[in-house]
Amino acid sequence: MSGKKERGESKVCPVCNARISRSRYAGHMRRVHGDGANEGGQPRAEGAQKGKRAERRKAELARKRRSRSITVVASALFVLAVGGGIYLATDNDQSSGPEPVQPPPPQTQTTVTLGLSALGDSAQFYTYNANGVNVRYFAAVGSDGNVHVALDACDVCYSEKKGYRQVGGVMKCNNCGKEFAIVSIGTENLTGGCWPSFVPISIDGSEVVIQISSLSGKRFMFQ
Repeated sequence: MSGKKERGESKVCPVCNARISRSRYAGHMRRVHGDGANEGGQPRAEGAQKGKRAERRKAELARKRRSRSITVVASALFVLAVGGGIYLATDNDQSSGPEPVQPPPPQTQTTVTLGLSALGDSAQFYTYNANGVNVRYFAAVGSDGNVHVALDACDVCYSEKKGYRQVGGVMKCNNCGKEFAIVSIGTENLTGGCWPSFVPISIDGSEVVIQISSLSGKRFMFQ
């Protein structure tokens, strides 16, 4: 009876398949297997390995997520940088700010003179103070070798006070965007519409001569 009872109260070790009495089972697991198996019969070392594999998978997934996030952020920054560059380039091309002016040229009571030697294919901007109003004008040498002068104001767009800027061999209206070849500037507006307002000039030796009355007569365009 006692043998059957002890046998009935025994337990099979899930690791080594030894039959151990229940009272000695825990000690057997510690002594023989060193906590190598749990009560559910799964070897603890195997469970730990599975746990480590699961942790490695989680770490790998987290790494991939971070990598994807970095890629997305980098792509977004690239798009913003490119878009910003395009915007800046466009904004610069459409700048409406006035061009810097040269020091005031020599003048008398009736004329303003520009030295021919100071002029080239880059437009030079000047101002004339007409009773407190700065009348802006520019001068440039065209591809024909002649000097071309006009107001820094459009016959149509002058009220916007945006003037012109040089783009290669043309002067471009900062308001409407129309372009005018420098070689064509310096004549009356024969067709109407946007046009760099005419300033008559004459050449006297090495100087370009502009009548002050021609500048002060366009004072209203800059008020």
